[in-house]
Order: sequence, then C-alpha cells, then structure tokens
Amino acid sequence: MVRAPCCEKMGLKKGPWTAEEDLILINYIKLHGHGNWRALPKQAGLLRCGKSCRLRWINYLRPDIKRGNFSREEEDTILKLHEMLGNRWSAIAAELPGRTDNEIKNVWHTHLKKRAEKNHVTPEIKGFKDRSGVSRFIKSCSRI
Repeated sequence: MVRAPCCEKMGLKKGPWTAEEDLILINYIKLHGHGNWRALPKQAGLLRCGKSCRLRWINYLRPDIKRGNFSREEEDTILKLHEMLGNRWSAIAAELPGRTDNEIKNVWHTHLKKRAEKNHVTPEIKGFKDRSGVSRFIKSCSRI
C-alpha cells in the first residue's frame, strides 16, 4: 500500500522562509493551534508543505525555544546523557527544556564531541537501540 503524499508538490515554495511567512505561521498557530500539519499550510495561506511548517515551528518559531549559547551546565548534561544514550538527540532534548534535538546534535558535533573524545567519554555501546527501557533504568540509577 502506498502512502498518500503529504501535499501537492506543484507550486510549493522551497528554500529559506521569509519574515512574512514566519508571521503568517505564528499568527495562524496562535489563533488555531497546530493540530493537523497537513492541512495547516492551505488553511493559513502558505505555499509550503505541512512538514516544512511543522519543522519551522518546532525548530525556530516556538516561543519556548531558548536562544543563544549553551550554558556550561547544559553542555555537561549533554555529555552525561550522550554517554548513557548515545546519539538519541530527542531523548537528550527531553531533558533540556527549550532546546531542540537538532540544536543539541549540532552543538555535540561542533563543540562537545571533541571534548568527550579528549576526556575519553564515549557511549558504552555504540549503535545501541533501546527497545526495552534500559536507558530509563540507567538514568534512574544515576539519580541515586
């Protein structure tokens, strides 16, 4: 079975968002919320696909996103969680309110990875996929 495309590709804008598009998206979400990302662009009058609108909102426009450099405490938290969870950026972001998974991934690769390698801090099991709640258990043990 083939999944229906998220939007009609013809006539959709690609590339950087304009300030006007950002305002349209922000105002629409303030008034109506963001329940259905597939329908949102058409209802808001944007020539973008729903996925593009969702990513723009989540990664750049949400009012609770922290801006600016990461604090030393945030960096230490990322290092500690990365040691336990590996490259599970969403799980790490869940512990850092206001920071996105993409932002954390970028900070890891541009700044923290070198520090971790210098201090010999690496994930214990590379490529580990947690399907049994092991990382939650490890995390709960680290709080003791």
